[in-house]
Amino acid sequence: MTYELTSRDSAQDMDDRLAMQARAGDAEAFDALVRRYEDRLLGFAYRMLHDMSDAQDVLQQTFLRAYRGLASYRPGGQFASWLYRIALNECRRRIGARRRQPTAPEEAAAYAHSDRSSDPEAQTIQNDRNRAIREAVMKLPDHYREAILLFYFEELSVAEMARAMGVSVTAAKVRLHRARAKLSNALKGEQ
Repeated sequence: MTYELTSRDSAQDMDDRLAMQARAGDAEAFDALVRRYEDRLLGFAYRMLHDMSDAQDVLQQTFLRAYRGLASYRPGGQFASWLYRIALNECRRRIGARRRQPTAPEEAAAYAHSDRSSDPEAQTIQNDRNRAIREAVMKLPDHYREAILLFYFEELSVAEMARAMGVSVTAAKVRLHRARAKLSNALKGEQ
């Protein structure tokens, strides 16, 4: 059986249908959910952790916890934020473990989509700008970094972001606003 989005389905409806089928024991439905979210979640985890090996571990744990937790999922078009909440908690666990192990090795490989320009000077400037943004985002306090990554990189709505972070919509808006201000100040210092 193939699981593809039809014109009458929204992505959220499709997620809910697949989640309910997976909860009923349909392994193909869960595989379809994994395929729909694995790249996005891996990118999110990498941006949170800045280590590809840790990001891959988080991805695996996220889907394992999601599969085990399908019985607790309530349909209603919130599957993406439910899944991001699991991934975010896994990232938080990993960050906490790192803080207890200050000598954890860093991986140099980058997981990012770079814009290829035919002008080497423009590409160098863009690479420098991207590096500065990445570094500034990584230096933000965890709760601000989460807000920036979920909203701008994962393109979640404020409501979805709030559900993923486990805070109210108002708190999510405040975090996002403060994160933008901190990021702006950090980037101004780079110039």
